[in-house]
Amino acid sequence: MKNVKLSRVALATLLASSAWMAMAPAQAQPMMGGDYGMREGAGAHHERMGKYAEKRQAELKAKLNLTAAQEPAWNSFVQAMKPPAKPVTQPLDREALAKLPTPERIEKMNAQHEANFTAMQTHMKQRGEAAKQFYAQLTPEQQKVFDAETVPPAHPMMGPGRKARPD
Repeated sequence: MKNVKLSRVALATLLASSAWMAMAPAQAQPMMGGDYGMREGAGAHHERMGKYAEKRQAELKAKLNLTAAQEPAWNSFVQAMKPPAKPVTQPLDREALAKLPTPERIEKMNAQHEANFTAMQTHMKQRGEAAKQFYAQLTPEQQKVFDAETVPPAHPMMGPGRKARPD
């Protein structure tokens, strides 16, 4: 008797989960990977993020109450924080990779990854140095404001107590 009830519960659970799984692909929202460009082109996304960065910089500058003597340091800082004109990293040549045997393909991919990693690391170090140089020009009160305003935003999924950037 117990086995019959258990079998019915198991069967009902299996059917319900199968029905749910069958519906899931139809209801799934696309992630930022595959069709991200279909919703918003890379150019539009880049433009929107650029406007957001300009807005944040204007807000930061207003909160810092910079002196005339600090303006050149601010301008250097803002220039260094701008995204590069061309991407720092280079994409993989997928057509060339497809022609290689797997071991050579792996080596090529690893070499490209290392080159991209080094380029990104160099870029981030340059930005960090620019921030340090600007920070050194600030008064202690301005440094406190800068510290509070430049904490990197966390993704809302990263945990409790973390705040995402407002849009």
